[in-house]
Amino acid sequence: MRLRLVTRVATFGARFGVGAVALVLFAWPVTASASSSASYQIQEDFVGGTGGAYAASATYQSIDSSGAAAVGNGSSSTYKTQSGATTTNDPNLSFSIGSGSVSLGTLTTASTGTATATFSVLNYTSYGYIVQMLGSTPSYAGHNLTALSSGGSSTAGSEQFGINLVADTLPAALIGVSADPQQVPDSTYSNGTFGTGYGSANTYKYNSGDTIAQATQTSGQTNFTISYIANISATTPAGNYTGAETLICTGTY
Repeated sequence: MRLRLVTRVATFGARFGVGAVALVLFAWPVTASASSSASYQIQEDFVGGTGGAYAASATYQSIDSSGAAAVGNGSSSTYKTQSGATTTNDPNLSFSIGSGSVSLGTLTTASTGTATATFSVLNYTSYGYIVQMLGSTPSYAGHNLTALSSGGSSTAGSEQFGINLVADTLPAALIGVSADPQQVPDSTYSNGTFGTGYGSANTYKYNSGDTIAQATQTSGQTNFTISYIANISATTPAGNYTGAETLICTGTY
């Protein structure tokens, strides 16, 4: 059985303004009380070569710095910034796939067909993204393999087709080749994750149009691995089953 993946990459060219407020203090180096309001507070004001105090509220966080270069991030449940060199304010959504096709091999009622495919997403100055998979399950002569529409484990001898995006141990053929989402360079900068129903080890699901991966805010690169399983029953028509799934990555603003 061969399963072909076709990718579409959406390009976003809209420009969004990013506002920045700079605070310059001219004072002798003396201790002063914290600056605050009903929704914002600066825990420590610092004048000198460097600074590092946090300024935060329920929806905003930053690190004060003066004079020297600063790196790091400030975030809340709805907002995230990265400190460092000046960067463009143009939104960017990058999406790539490692391979355009996968093979599930020859299926029997005693064994499960497995395969993996990879893709990566990086988004900048947007409020996140979603990745959807669209298409019917593999088919032959008008017969489609039954989708695990509600999710379930792989069972040899039962007609099934499903995927997930995490590391699996069953079927055993997926050990070492399936994987959890990988944050690049680490989770400090990247936060892409699996979609609802596609993040439980050894549990597989498929519905055309489902969101299989997502990020809820600006994220660095996340590498995803799709794990596929397919099973046939004694009544599944014999033949060369093929399918075409389309991955669509959309920025959310």
